[in-house]
Amino acid sequence: MVTIDVLVARASTWFGGQPAVVDGERTASFADVERRSNRLANALVGLGGAIGGRVAMLLPNRLESVEVDFGIAKSGRVRVPVNTRLTLDERAFVLTDSGADVLIFDADEEESAAELRARCPDLRHLIRLGAGRLGLDYEDLLAGASDRPAGVVLDPDAPSFLLYTSGTTGRPKGATATNRSRLAATMNMLADEIDPRPGDGMVHVGSMAHGSGSKVLAHFLRGSRNLPVRSWDPEGFLALAARERATHSFLVPTMIVALTEAARGRAARLESVRAITYGGSPIAPARQEEAIEVFGPRFVQVYGSCEAPHPVLVLRAHEQARLGSAGREVTTVRTRLVGGDGNDVPDGQPGELWVRGPNVMRGYWGRPDADREVFQDGWYRTGDVARRDDDGTLSIVDRIREMIISGGYNVYPAEVEAALAQHPAVAEVAVIGVPDDRWGEAVKAVVVPRPGTAPSERALVEHCAATLAGYKKPRSVEFVASLPRGSTGKIAKRVLRESYWAGKERHV
Repeated sequence: MVTIDVLVARASTWFGGQPAVVDGERTASFADVERRSNRLANALVGLGGAIGGRVAMLLPNRLESVEVDFGIAKSGRVRVPVNTRLTLDERAFVLTDSGADVLIFDADEEESAAELRARCPDLRHLIRLGAGRLGLDYEDLLAGASDRPAGVVLDPDAPSFLLYTSGTTGRPKGATATNRSRLAATMNMLADEIDPRPGDGMVHVGSMAHGSGSKVLAHFLRGSRNLPVRSWDPEGFLALAARERATHSFLVPTMIVALTEAARGRAARLESVRAITYGGSPIAPARQEEAIEVFGPRFVQVYGSCEAPHPVLVLRAHEQARLGSAGREVTTVRTRLVGGDGNDVPDGQPGELWVRGPNVMRGYWGRPDADREVFQDGWYRTGDVARRDDDGTLSIVDRIREMIISGGYNVYPAEVEAALAQHPAVAEVAVIGVPDDRWGEAVKAVVVPRPGTAPSERALVEHCAATLAGYKKPRSVEFVASLPRGSTGKIAKRVLRESYWAGKERHV
């Protein structure tokens, strides 16, 4: 099997001195990325540790993100991307659970890196990008390493990276992608989602530690530039796309709404952009219609997850008349819709979406118990409820598990509930997702106060901010005398959600 190191080297030969990564005034060619990722791979091997060791990345979107990705892969190590939006506690859990022994971090995160070194017993080496004093200097490390291939033989079925996603218990789990599954997901993109060509450009405004970063390899292999952007700014996006003649991007629905508002009435409306992929959460059909009115039919919807990376389903730009649906299976993926009796449901009836394909994860890192919950006879059970039309188009209509998808980010109620339960004025709490035109779903907390207390919404939201990433904080808090319960005494969250989702075709 052809492996990532071979493909990166091949692209370097084909496209050589052409720009591969453009970050503001800084540019790296395809040959630069090949040489520098080789240097990083050799440096990581030189630091010791076994093949398969975990290397964490705590970086904003920046030029080096691409070479660090490829360098970790070439060294035979396992990449552990850490979203910069996570709190210190959340970061520490990811590093400790993965057993990462190397952390590559941006100099702006030096204080956090120092705390992580103190908290994470396996962390042996810190590598700093940018001016600072902590750890090894990235450029010095590369300067002392060979730019020749590291000579590590990559096993197609060995882990390539871990994407951390919580479960209904609130404990994060590392979905383990292999070298083989990463390439399978990349091939699905190229076959069914995007069509990068030499000289094209992919604008990364979403985190390259998450969905947007999954597109890096596909664009690199086709001679297309990766254009990292540190922070989301609709006006800046429009300006950058025009200046660089960008052709692709990956956005979440909230970004599409903001971009539409920024572009309305302007003469320049992304003329060079052929496709904006979107995913992470549903988009309100009315908002999508507005975006198409402003930009034309250049939106491609994808469905996937950390466990089954997108694209699993694709709704192409010319199919946007099917607003509200999630699309059809990509080339190498099979799906089933399964009822409560374990049998497939007929077209038009809702059933749990099961997925099978070479892009599906190997399993959760060190969690065979969690694997048993989501795998059955080789199929990955997504926990999403879908309906299939007679033309094969699938629509996501509900969610079996409690996960909330807000603005493209996964929020697990148990994690938010655990944070709120630490507040001295909270007796009981249930967290649910409620419909929101901008965010898809908004996080709502329903709280029973302790007798004799009168907590405010603001106080509880600020309490959550101390331990949770900003996107996980409740956007609203409702105070009630009691929570509804089922016959077993468990809180009946479906009852809580019903009043908010009543009359809507889908409940996600």
